[in-house]
Amino acid sequence: MKIIYYLKIICLAFLINSCSSDDTSEPVIYPSFGAEIEVSINGLPFDAMEPFIAADGNYLFFNNLNDGENTKLYYATKIDDSTFNFVGELIGTNQPNAPRLDAVADMDSNGNFYWTSTRDYPNELNNLFHGTFNSGTVTNISRVQGDFNMNIPGWLVMDHGISLDGQFLYFSNAQLDEVNCVGPCETTMGIAQRNSDSTFTTLSNSTAILQNINDANYIYYAPCITSDDLELFYTRYLKGQITSSTSFEICVAVRDTSSSNFSIPKVLFSETISSLVEAPTLTVDKSIMYYHQKTVNSHKIMMRRRN
Repeated sequence: MKIIYYLKIICLAFLINSCSSDDTSEPVIYPSFGAEIEVSINGLPFDAMEPFIAADGNYLFFNNLNDGENTKLYYATKIDDSTFNFVGELIGTNQPNAPRLDAVADMDSNGNFYWTSTRDYPNELNNLFHGTFNSGTVTNISRVQGDFNMNIPGWLVMDHGISLDGQFLYFSNAQLDEVNCVGPCETTMGIAQRNSDSTFTTLSNSTAILQNINDANYIYYAPCITSDDLELFYTRYLKGQITSSTSFEICVAVRDTSSSNFSIPKVLFSETISSLVEAPTLTVDKSIMYYHQKTVNSHKIMMRRRN
């Protein structure tokens, strides 16, 4: 009888410990957002894509149609959260002659401005640029150097996201091959740390931090890291031929600390190519997400408020 009694005690203790272990593991909490709101940019006569909202919220940067032929950077100034006044070209960033691609605005809290440009490609393979932003003008322009540049013809830094403090660069490298692929054939995302305003070095644990995000089955791009470095937003779609049913997804992955690995991502929104959604950017307080969406006649910037 004593043996049976002790066995019961051991089993009960095991069950209690098992329940305690399960109770201490907290579920991953993902952000959620409300209804879509179209953003008005007064005086803008063309497409708006790849938005970026400045840290102070007063400037909305974007490029026009991303066709790689006449793509330029522009900006607008804030009236309210969903209304901006179009100002014009972002002085200093755009190449003087077509074909040109100057796109994907990005900036830290100190006015260090980053964007991608095809100027002098393929003679120069490093296509991420840096400058200093002040009142609608970018000066002190230089190429961003670092081991995140693959320096292989056909590979470009397709997209990037700078942390608010400017210390970490989230980069998306893409292989482009117009013969074999429509859009990128392959992509890879990584994280690099700042050495100077124009030099970054890939983190030794970059692969581990992004292990739940990088997936060879997807093309992914447009990374945006939140001001607290805890939420990483980006866009993805399944690798392969793009068809009318291809789903473009805005995703988010989260983590508890700024040095830990990101969670398995969650799809927040998805649309087929006829009304695709891309390129999320968040305000410093994380209360509003801006992104662009394809409409019947154009690409427009949309917003959603955080629940």
